[in-house]
Amino acid sequence: MVRLLFCMCFFVIQLTRAQTITFDDYKRKADACFKTADYACAKQNYERALRIRNEEPYCKAQLQKTLKAIARKNSGPVTPNEIPVAKKTTMGKSTTVEFVLIKGGTFQMGDDKGAVDEKPVHTVTLADFHVSTKEVTVAQFQSYCKATGKPMPSTPNWGWQDNHPVVGVSWEEAVSYCDWLAKQDGKKYRLLTEAEWEYAACGGPLKTTVSTEETGWYAGNTDAASTKPVGTKKANAFGLYDMGGNAAEWCADWYGREYYANSPATNPLGAPQGTRRVVRGRAFGDDPKPLTFRYNLPPKNRNITVGFRVGY
Repeated sequence: MVRLLFCMCFFVIQLTRAQTITFDDYKRKADACFKTADYACAKQNYERALRIRNEEPYCKAQLQKTLKAIARKNSGPVTPNEIPVAKKTTMGKSTTVEFVLIKGGTFQMGDDKGAVDEKPVHTVTLADFHVSTKEVTVAQFQSYCKATGKPMPSTPNWGWQDNHPVVGVSWEEAVSYCDWLAKQDGKKYRLLTEAEWEYAACGGPLKTTVSTEETGWYAGNTDAASTKPVGTKKANAFGLYDMGGNAAEWCADWYGREYYANSPATNPLGAPQGTRRVVRGRAFGDDPKPLTFRYNLPPKNRNITVGFRVGY
């Protein structure tokens, strides 16, 4: 028994030494790659080192520097988009939707200080896309309902107001609206992917995750009583309104709690299957939440705090 315990202790000591050597090797290689601006190599080796010592502060800090360097290299100068002139798309006879072009780029998606499903932070590269400057309004959705014979959602207790975001719309109804809008001018209108939503909400590679009273309606400035007219708060760096609060917004993706750990690096589309769809952003009745916050609802759900916006 004594001999067995001795052997086991000896094995543990040797294993610990091996892991220490392996960590140091990965760290040295990562540092060498970082100095020569081989950031892909640096990222790989810092990550390997952190698998052995996952809270080692130096490698954690260096990995963040490496990810930022990759983002700068892939997307050019890390500066906000210039806010372009909004393009208007006619819907029916009088209602219009305004879109802006979001130039694609590379950013760090998620928040390692957030909820479990916001981790890990991972590098994502997006192509260019367009997004509506405002959430779909009651008047816009009514135009769709009149044209298609679809019923409006249940009237909220504050009543329908033409210039408020439409809420109580299911994911399926939001997709149907996009399909109908596509028939108006032939563009492939759709819901934003979750990655596009976060990139647009946070202002691109600069990644501003905090929403303030200047940019969003939430419980603190609405008394949790109702939605507010769209576009009445300050726009973000991309010229988008209400990304920080008014109605929460459906995204195209199936929800996956651990999807971030396996997300593709380029134009991710969400989990391949599921039972619930992603919802992003806070609503008029919510407490403040970072723009990385995510949750989910069944696609048939009609939540009085959830609306949507359109992209293509």
